[in-house]
Amino acid sequence: MLDPLPDGVRRWLRHSHLPPVAVQIVITHPDPEVRKDVTENYSLPPDALAALTEDPDAKVRWMAVMMAGEYDLELPVELTVRLATSSEARLRYVAIGLPGLPDETRLALAEDPDPRVRAHAIGSWSWPRLRPEVRAAAEANCDPRVREAVERASRIDVSLPTTLADFLAEPDERRRDEAAYRAPVDADLAVHLVAHDETSLRRGAVRNPHVPAALALTLAADPEPSVRFALSLRADISEEQRSAIDYTVPEGRYGAPAWVEDRFGDPDALRKLSASSHVLLRRAVTCAPELPGDVVERLAADEDYFVRLMLCENDHAPHELLVEMFADWKGLSWGMLASRRNFARPGLARFADAPNYRLRLAALSDPQATPELVERLSHDPDDIVRGRAAGDPRLPHARLVELLGSDCMPYTAACNPALPAPLMHQLLDIAGVKR
Repeated sequence: MLDPLPDGVRRWLRHSHLPPVAVQIVITHPDPEVRKDVTENYSLPPDALAALTEDPDAKVRWMAVMMAGEYDLELPVELTVRLATSSEARLRYVAIGLPGLPDETRLALAEDPDPRVRAHAIGSWSWPRLRPEVRAAAEANCDPRVREAVERASRIDVSLPTTLADFLAEPDERRRDEAAYRAPVDADLAVHLVAHDETSLRRGAVRNPHVPAALALTLAADPEPSVRFALSLRADISEEQRSAIDYTVPEGRYGAPAWVEDRFGDPDALRKLSASSHVLLRRAVTCAPELPGDVVERLAADEDYFVRLMLCENDHAPHELLVEMFADWKGLSWGMLASRRNFARPGLARFADAPNYRLRLAALSDPQATPELVERLSHDPDDIVRGRAAGDPRLPHARLVELLGSDCMPYTAACNPALPAPLMHQLLDIAGVKR
């Protein structure tokens, strides 16, 4: 089982839940590639992953420490210290982010001989805690990574300009743009921004909640489409005012505006937003974790394809919509729709003769699908459907044996859990696997 597959990887070792006896076998296996593969297994017990962080093989050690950081695994304190003081710079680098690493050890890494480790250890938390001489040495360091880390860590935030005089005196263009977007600007500065020649400043002004809505609406006919679009998403304008703006929704996916997220817990607000003329507000409503039934019904019938698609990512998406999008969505994640809570499987066998191959694939998910249906779909013209049927334990024994000896999906058939044990042993004997 631990021999590599033809493509040289053991994907099952990375994704399968391993019983304790298997864990012990794998983490002590003589092949370091086996030990390295299992470090990526999310179900690996913490003590097993901890043991692999001190593996004899450097690649295994590094991967295990990486995974411990990725899973936010709290290793024993003495182990984190050993990793942070290892002779391997890349282990010390990753150890900086391990939970449970003592403060004094983390601060000591700001003096590490490797500049990459030093730079990683210098941050907003560590900088004020470092000894003056360590800070001085870091500031004088010639390595660009260390200098950049020092600059970030020692930067002091200066308030954005809020008055017209301060704004005109601000030399940094980025800070002027940021002030237009979010600073609590006074009346004179708000007027200045709305009338400005620069598109970015007008766009920022119409998004800034501190700019009065009445003033922002004077840009409803702005020559720049991006300004009109930004204005259309303001929280404090009415539906009538919103629909009167000549805006176009650009291509791409947009996150829910913060003010819409703030209303996720308000059923009445969600009802109002789900009826909005603005398609992005309706799409944003689909992201609410709890949706009233009438809102779900309205969104499921929405004229906008992406409103319906985004609703499918919500646990409240209705079965009929999930099946529709499972059959139609051209994105790479279409198969994930079958895992949604309301993708009810009983009854899907009715699609066994559908012209759409995805619906025939869905038919195999029906727990009431008969062995005869599974066998019929094992002859399907589509590779994906045939492959799913070949691995289905309801596939009749004779057809399973036939697939094992064919040029069509013998590997998939060999993974079928209904394969009789004696036949498994025969296959292993033919392959020359020693008992």
